[in-house]
Amino acid sequence: AEIGLLDARSVFGRDHLESAALHAIRGRDSKTMSSRSLAMETLLYASSQRQVQDAIRAAGLRRDTTTVGIVLFGYANVDEFLRDMGWSRDDDVLNAAGKDVEAFGISRREAETVATTHRADLALEKVALLDVQK
Repeated sequence: AEIGLLDARSVFGRDHLESAALHAIRGRDSKTMSSRSLAMETLLYASSQRQVQDAIRAAGLRRDTTTVGIVLFGYANVDEFLRDMGWSRDDDVLNAAGKDVEAFGISRREAETVATTHRADLALEKVALLDVQK
């Protein structure tokens, strides 16, 4: 079992996190992972970075992290895991609303090409583009 933890400020919706995890699983299955673990590969995809150090800087936990996005691999019951850790679940922290897409590497010009309500789609696009950059 593996656990991936990301600063929730760098997550632009549940779909963003799920897409990163699915890309990581696909990379493992096709033996094309850039890292040694699903958790780290998910961080690479979620941050749209090719280098581990850059991914940690972009989406990893920091001293000022107050909300966390969690990806569990090999756990059957998420709520049981959270209870065992003494954590509570609030999926709203993953929502893209109010988050700075420029901090994610999306230019203001790119962001203006879509409605504010669809800016999370730009994050999904960057996740998918990482495969092309590899």
